[in-house]
Amino acid sequence: MKAEKALEWKKLYQKAISQSDPEQVPEDIARAEAALLSRSKKLTLREADEPERRAINDALATLRVLKAQHLPGWK
Repeated sequence: MKAEKALEWKKLYQKAISQSDPEQVPEDIARAEAALLSRSKKLTLREADEPERRAINDALATLRVLKAQHLPGWK
């Protein structure tokens, strides 16, 4: 179950970046961001968690670009 929770952000992120329905994009971005931030809070400062922390930071940066493209007025 823990492994599933750890992978949840990846599934939601993939859904957000591959969403083709513009009406659904904002909701998918919000869900992915929430999962990413939740997972980020659960990671430790151990070196073993560093790759996932980097992946989360990269994913959040990509979601910021999507927000700028799909959510007028967001900056």
